[in-house]
Amino acid sequence: MPADTQFQLKARYPANLDRCRRCGCPRNMHGSDGSCGVSLSLGRGIPRLLITLGGLLFVITGAAWLLATSPAINAASMLAFACLAILVCGAAALALAPRD
Repeated sequence: MPADTQFQLKARYPANLDRCRRCGCPRNMHGSDGSCGVSLSLGRGIPRLLITLGGLLFVITGAAWLLATSPAINAASMLAFACLAILVCGAAALALAPRD
């Protein structure tokens, strides 16, 4: 299918937001020759967000479980938990920061 008829135009001229008639993805998700890529792509942001939040939840939950099951909870244990939570949240924020 020629690239001109493959995309359903949103305006009078070709643009990156034109939809493909075959897969429904925008023009910018296709190759320069108009070949369809993976149509079920979640993009780059969603998997990165899910993996980071899953890791964050795992680490904080594990640390909270260790803190809750310790026989003696003192100020040093609470301070260590708070420091771990701050470090993990900082690492998650860096992982989710937009990259140019």
